[in-house]
Amino acid sequence: MLAERIRPIGKVRAAVLTALEGSQDGAAGPWPTGTPATEETVATAGALAGGAPVGSHHLLEAMLRTENSMAARVLRELGVDPDAVAAKIDELDPEATADANPEEAAARKMDLRLVDDEVHLILRDPATVALAKKVTELSDGPIQGVGPVAGMFVPLWQSTNQLLSQVRDMLEPEPEPEEEDESTAHKLTKAVRTALVPRLRR
Repeated sequence: MLAERIRPIGKVRAAVLTALEGSQDGAAGPWPTGTPATEETVATAGALAGGAPVGSHHLLEAMLRTENSMAARVLRELGVDPDAVAAKIDELDPEATADANPEEAAARKMDLRLVDDEVHLILRDPATVALAKKVTELSDGPIQGVGPVAGMFVPLWQSTNQLLSQVRDMLEPEPEPEEEDESTAHKLTKAVRTALVPRLRR
């Protein structure tokens, strides 16, 4: 008797789930449709994350940096300072949280330096160091971009130049707009500049 009661419930559940799936917009992504402030916050969080997965710390800072949003207004009226939150995010280690990811952990151990007329890209994460040791051992020394081997270095050269160009563009003074620019792209650029420029100048 119990089995007979469960079967119809299972059918009802399946029918409800099918109906719900059919009513959802197929073009919608992982984020539900939101207000312009929500969309700007999510876009800012993505820009703050760069190439890493978006973490809750990116969303928190993006909420504070999204002008005219309810979240920013509430947090500011509660005395939450965006720069203080940014400093605390930088101080804390995300490795002990659910926001930990290997990409960002490795990136946090990187430096890009100019030494005389050379650009030094320094990677310190254990996996990359172990791999570089093995490659150096197998090749009997450093690998140089000579002959056909140069092609293997092209993606690294391209991504390094892209990164340097992005940083340069961020650090150069922002051009004065000819008129008040309230576009989403301008707001996003402004929020990311506000968040990253002080960190780049440390």
